[in-house]
Amino acid sequence: MMTPSISLQQSKNWLSVTNKPTRLYGMDRFLCEPNSLVLNSSTAFHFSQTLSYISIHALPILALVTNSLILLVVLTNSLLNRSPFAVYVKSMAISDTLVLVLKLISFENKTSKVFYWPSMCTVLIFLSDASTLLSVWTIVLITVERTLVVLFPLRIKKFVSVYCAQVLIILVAMLSLIFSTRVLFISVDISPEQKKRCHPISNWQNYRQLNATITEFTLCFIPLSIVIIGNCITLYTIKRAAFRRHQNLTNHIYHRQRYSETNENQLILMLLMVTLMFMIYFLPFTIVNVISRWGLPFDLCFTQKSFEIYLIIRSLCEFLKDLNFCTNFIIYCISGYRFRYAFFSLIHRSHRNRLLYSVRYSKNTKQHSGNI
Repeated sequence: MMTPSISLQQSKNWLSVTNKPTRLYGMDRFLCEPNSLVLNSSTAFHFSQTLSYISIHALPILALVTNSLILLVVLTNSLLNRSPFAVYVKSMAISDTLVLVLKLISFENKTSKVFYWPSMCTVLIFLSDASTLLSVWTIVLITVERTLVVLFPLRIKKFVSVYCAQVLIILVAMLSLIFSTRVLFISVDISPEQKKRCHPISNWQNYRQLNATITEFTLCFIPLSIVIIGNCITLYTIKRAAFRRHQNLTNHIYHRQRYSETNENQLILMLLMVTLMFMIYFLPFTIVNVISRWGLPFDLCFTQKSFEIYLIIRSLCEFLKDLNFCTNFIIYCISGYRFRYAFFSLIHRSHRNRLLYSVRYSKNTKQHSGNI
C-alpha cells in the first residue's frame, strides 16, 4: 500500500545522484563512500524509474477496472450485498481506488508542465493519507472480527452484523480524516528560489519528518503486527478445535465429520490466503523502511554494488505494496466460492441479456423490412 511519507517524487529526488555530495534522504549515512556514488547511468536507476512509471500510470487503471468489478458483483448479488462482508469489501474497493488515483494526480501536480497548484500539494497528501488509512484499517477490522468470532463462537451475532460493520467503517473513516488533518498544517515553499514543487518551507522540515514517522507506524508497523497476530491466533484456535472434534466424533457420523472438516479447511485456506498476501505485500516494504531509517545491522555499510541491489529490491517492494490496491478482485475469486459464483453468474446473465437483445433486434428488423 502506498504511504504518503515515501512518495514517488521523493524517490526520484533520492535517485537523482551526481558526482557531487548528495542528500539521499538519510541514506548517505549508511554508504561506505557517499561522495563517489553515481547512479544516473546504472541499470538499477533505470529499473527503478521504469517500475515507478508503471506503478503510477498503469496500476490506477487496473485498480479502476478490478475494484469496479468488485462493486458491480457485490451490488448486483443480493446475498452478498446483505452480508457484513460486503460492507468491508465495498469500503476497500473505494478506498483502494482513491489511493492510486490520488497518487497519479499528486505526481502530475508535481511534474506536469501544464498545471501546478501549490495549495493542492497538502490537500492531495491529506486525501491520500486518509484513503490509505481507511483501506489498511479495514483489513485490520476484518482480521479482528474473524479472531473474535473464532474465540467466542457463541457470541457471533454481537460481532458479525451489517449494522456493526457499517458503524465501524464510518468510525474508521471519520478517524482517518481527523488523523490525516495533521498534514494540512505543513506550509509549502512557493518562493522563486525554490525549484522543487510541493517542498515544505525550512521551518517545517522537522514536523515533516515527525509526520513521516507517524505515517509509517500507522500504515505499516502497527496494522501489519495486528493482522499477523490475529490470523495466527485464529488459525491456531481453528486447528485446535478441529483436532478436539476429531477425537470426539464417532464412526456413525462420519459424513458430518467430513462436511465439518471441509468447511474448516476452506476457512483456513481463506485466512492463509489473506495473511500470505498481506505479508507478501507489506512485510518486504516494512523491512526496507526499517533499513532506510536505521540502516544495516552490525554497522555494515552500502557499497556501490550493494546499494544498487538495495535500490532494485526497494523498487520491487514499493511496487508490491501498490499492487495491494488492485489485486483484491483476484484474491476474492480464488479464495471465496460465493464471490466467484456471483461473478460468473453476472457474466452469464450479461451474456444471456445480449443474446436476447440481439434476437429481439433481428426480429424487429425483419418485421420492419416486411412492412416496407
